Amino acid sequence: MDARARLRDGAGLLLLLLTPLLVVALPRSETVAVLGRPGGGARDAVAIVAAAGGTLLRAGGAGLVVARSDEAGFVRRLYGAGAWLVLDPAVAGGCDPVAMPKNPSPPSSPAR
Repeated sequence: MDARARLRDGAGLLLLLLTPLLVVALPRSETVAVLGRPGGGARDAVAIVAAAGGTLLRAGGAGLVVARSDEAGFVRRLYGAGAWLVLDPAVAGGCDPVAMPKNPSPPSSPAR
């Protein structure tokens, strides 16, 4: 088996393994998790959301941010602005904004 055939078979296997994950992770609402380019960090992802006309809901680790837009085509605009990956926030590491408390308690002050 030559190198070209092994590469083709490897790519096919990778696609076969990743397809179910990507289908489950596709955004199903106006709220999405956005990942910018590797090494870009949250600042890069925030700039992508702004360029796509979205609203930032929260920033997470590793450059992942949660954003939303009520306008149609938001996911397409995110990819056009440079997003590497746009996922359902519930699938993207549990960063679903619905799970966050509406009025978090303020941090307690240290005892004196």
